[in-house]
Amino acid sequence: MLISIAKEQYLFCLSSFDLNVILRVITAPNAAFAQIRDNDEKHFASSIGLFLFASVIGLLVMVPFVMMPLDDAYYEAFEENDVDFDIPVGWADVILFVGISIMTGIISNVLFYFIGKKLGGNTSWKKVFSVLFYAYVPVIPMMVVLSALVFLMWGSLTTIDPSYLMQSDADEEELFSLIGPVLGYVGVMVIAAIGFIVWIFVVSVKAIKTVHGFGTARAFGLIVLVIILSSFITAPFGM
Repeated sequence: MLISIAKEQYLFCLSSFDLNVILRVITAPNAAFAQIRDNDEKHFASSIGLFLFASVIGLLVMVPFVMMPLDDAYYEAFEENDVDFDIPVGWADVILFVGISIMTGIISNVLFYFIGKKLGGNTSWKKVFSVLFYAYVPVIPMMVVLSALVFLMWGSLTTIDPSYLMQSDADEEELFSLIGPVLGYVGVMVIAAIGFIVWIFVVSVKAIKTVHGFGTARAFGLIVLVIILSSFITAPFGM
């Protein structure tokens, strides 16, 4: 019920977004960020909604996709063979992860604003936050794609009889044929994740350059510095 209400709220929030701006963040980020920076009063409220939506999409999309192919019988088969199998994580862990994700995003943007301002960047916190919140746009397709891959991977995994994996005399070729598709999905997921991370980093550099007026090297250095600082600040909450 709670998830359903949250989903409806965020879908309503998405309907108020300027989809042209969102698409331009993907296709022409420099122009999109310049438009958001110069019209921060118009885009600030929707940028907050977009940031929150991107932060919780793992809760709304990833978890159901992970859990749908699995059932209690499959876990029981592992338990009968004394195999520790704690995936997927519980809802409390997922909610904690989303909370830390939102907190990290806010702390990072605060650091981007104050450090950038000290280095001669934009002095308007609303412009900085509006642009940087819209830089979360690539997170949405990333989570959708990775969720689909996780769903396919788990679906492939559930076709394997856990008791067969525990047999010491199992045929190696047959064993590899069983786990091969799972390993294939893992490989695709790793490649896709690396690609998305690079894309998000490039978009973030463009956002910093546009809103603060920095060169590529300074924007790159600021992002690295903020990642390090925010990691230290939020580390105690992730323990």
